[in-house]
Amino acid sequence: MDASRQPQFRFYPGAYADGGPMERSDALCDVCRLPCGWRYTGSVYSVAELKNLCARCLADGRTGAALNGADFGFHDIRLIGAAPEPARELMQRTPGVACFNPFVWPVLDGMPLAYIGPGDDPALLALPEVRAAIAAAFDEIGWDPEEQSPYALLFREVDSDRWRAVIDLD
Repeated sequence: MDASRQPQFRFYPGAYADGGPMERSDALCDVCRLPCGWRYTGSVYSVAELKNLCARCLADGRTGAALNGADFGFHDIRLIGAAPEPARELMQRTPGVACFNPFVWPVLDGMPLAYIGPGDDPALLALPEVRAAIAAAFDEIGWDPEEQSPYALLFREVDSDRWRAVIDLD
């Protein structure tokens, strides 16, 4: 098995980017006992403690088997309206998004949207759809929209260009 393999996460396509939740590491994975290659640095919400979790075990669903059926997840969010299988994939096979507070993960037509990045990313802000999503999210909470905000989390539909933003105030 190639320890450096980077499984893709459809609900977090940028997980390996600088500042993302995956980092290069030779530590042994607590699940498969192989070198991580890519180690998850985010939180695991479980009664069991996992310090080193490789991207392969996270993506393949082996984390749940290693926890002997214990309830666990990688997100401190509410997920409303998602179909059961995509919900399990997001909660138990997708790296968590760093946030200040729990938030409602956007869902359209039963499918969770993919986390794309923070609302102050200049490349994303160049897209009119992103600016509109940020404005709509601020309008929803009754605040004047900010063109650029570190408090906005940006999401895009997996197979289209519909965008949503969530405001995560600290």
